[in-house]
Amino acid sequence: MKSLGRNWIFALIFALSPVLVLADLTALIPESTIAVIAEETSGVAAKRTLDTITLYHRTRASSQFRQAAEHVLARLQAYGFEGAEILEYPADGKTMFGTQKSRFAWDVEFAELWELDDDDRRVKRHGSWEALPLSVAQDSVSGNVKTALVDIGEGTSDADYASKDLSGRLVLTSSQPEVVAERAVGELGAAGIISYAPNQKSAWWKEDDRLVRWGHLDGFADTKTFAFMISLGVARQLQARLAAGEEIVFDAQIRAHLREGRYALVSAVIPGVATPGTDPALAAEEIVYSCHLDHPRPGANDNASGCVSILEAARVLQRLITLGTLPPPRRSLRFIWPAEIEGSIIYLSSLDSTAHIKANIHLDMVGGGAVTKSVFRISGGPMSLPTFIADAGHEIGHFVNDQTERYASGEDVPFPLVSVEGSKNPQLALIEDIDLGSDHQVFNEGSFGIPGIYLHDWPDRYIHTNFDQAANIDPTKLKRAAFIAALQGWYLANFDGDDVAPVLALLRANAMARARDLELELPSLSVAEQAAVLSVHWEVERRKVASLEDFASLSGNQKQTADSFIAGLSKLVGIPEVEAAGIAHDNRVYRRNPDIKGPMHAFGYSYLEDHLPADEYAGLNLSGVLAYEALNLVDGKRTVGEIRHWLLAECRAQCRASTGWLEPSDVAAYLAALERIGVVL
Repeated sequence: MKSLGRNWIFALIFALSPVLVLADLTALIPESTIAVIAEETSGVAAKRTLDTITLYHRTRASSQFRQAAEHVLARLQAYGFEGAEILEYPADGKTMFGTQKSRFAWDVEFAELWELDDDDRRVKRHGSWEALPLSVAQDSVSGNVKTALVDIGEGTSDADYASKDLSGRLVLTSSQPEVVAERAVGELGAAGIISYAPNQKSAWWKEDDRLVRWGHLDGFADTKTFAFMISLGVARQLQARLAAGEEIVFDAQIRAHLREGRYALVSAVIPGVATPGTDPALAAEEIVYSCHLDHPRPGANDNASGCVSILEAARVLQRLITLGTLPPPRRSLRFIWPAEIEGSIIYLSSLDSTAHIKANIHLDMVGGGAVTKSVFRISGGPMSLPTFIADAGHEIGHFVNDQTERYASGEDVPFPLVSVEGSKNPQLALIEDIDLGSDHQVFNEGSFGIPGIYLHDWPDRYIHTNFDQAANIDPTKLKRAAFIAALQGWYLANFDGDDVAPVLALLRANAMARARDLELELPSLSVAEQAAVLSVHWEVERRKVASLEDFASLSGNQKQTADSFIAGLSKLVGIPEVEAAGIAHDNRVYRRNPDIKGPMHAFGYSYLEDHLPADEYAGLNLSGVLAYEALNLVDGKRTVGEIRHWLLAECRAQCRASTGWLEPSDVAAYLAALERIGVVL
């Protein structure tokens, strides 16, 4: 009868969960605030700025990145941000900012790749810095050769090089240039590289053979060389001719330099203002908006779209405050435009303290139109950092989904959120937890511990290619992204005690929905693993409630009621009478070295790979989200065994020990490696 009762209760929760999740946003934010922000937000204004930014090849610390930064600064100044500025940091190849080694600036004066005929005449141009900067791999250095082409395929095995003379020749490869540079150029004497590395994998991978992908060389590698990037279609034509015995000769000329320079980071702030009856210290706290301004031309969705969307959010809030439509915020709202990941590590590690940063709202790829096949997502962050901010951001996402889907279906709704020059499609945003791949993971990382939300598109069939063009961008999606960002930031900047009760109600509803999902997934785990996952799950729910106290005080009754609700719900799920026995438990406890701040893998540099012997690094089995979270969970209290339980709870059935993805020894080996290089103690 006990089991039957529990099942009946969960049947009711299952039936109600969609209703519980789609709560009325006006319970959190007044409709009048939603209305003024929605009406002021312009997808057209954002798109106009995007059109300009996409003219620049925005690699970090380059002259064209600086030009894009100065354009953003000029727009901010036009919007009334008198204190907006460009912060500068050394790009010298040696300065350490936390776990990010500063990289050299890179600029190109000239680069062309021409095919020659038998009479040494130029007959076809395959690469041009002026016409298509993407045709030159990033961090290429100067070179000038006329030589034949040799196909090495992937260039990753001995067979790819067997019986081939590369000395003084150009190599054709399907790999990224940095993958083959040491072997082909450094060891075997090739003069340079031509790569047709395909785009990032999705359902449309290799489907469009016109795409030229962004290429990379390692600026820290011993072997310095150059590389040109061509499309898969052109590469196939060249391979067919080579296979038929034809000699193909190229004239490759490039003048490019890795040099000491300066990172540029645009920063602007709407200052918080103390009001009667509020704590004046709140004004020093910040909600930080971020995007990454770098990436190759055109780089429209990645990431001019995110950058113009936070610029539009800044304009909207500044305008409404100036007009008196909205009061000044209680907490400050800061907006930054760094280079991806490395710029955020540099910014945060350069601050004396990050304790004043209460939340991060990060936008990276938010405007892809239908042609890009993109899916908009709102990610709430890692399990290691439980926060109500994710629930609030997801609730705004549900609201946008609801309003735009009903509008697209023919209903009259108050908030269709449509741009006059954009689509009328429903937003259909996916609501997620952790998703890595951009600057938010720096803010969320354990040494900073700043919670937030991450707005982004994935997939995008044109990411990092010459077809990531402004024409693909939907002004309606820009409007919606800017609206979500502006509304979330405004809500958090003004959050106080009156907002606690509605959020607690939202957390209760979401806790039931999460419990439903957990109940369905538990059978895929062993009994002992179920107990471990359940223990972590309820700890996360309690910490979500506790996260409110970073913004406002909870009464004793509110704390007790929330704790009792979670305790009651926990009795309905899983097997509470079973302990986490049968799982090998490692009782070692590590603490984070406070002098080394940042993630182990940044952009163009890996702290872990740089400091750990190559054979040890190659032997580590923990990677991706699991490696990221393993370090985040080091707190001087959790044992290695408990960290594994948290990792298992985060990915559940996907990480069953039987799959080999999350063996206890893998977690222990990864943390022991971090201890050897001093990251944990």
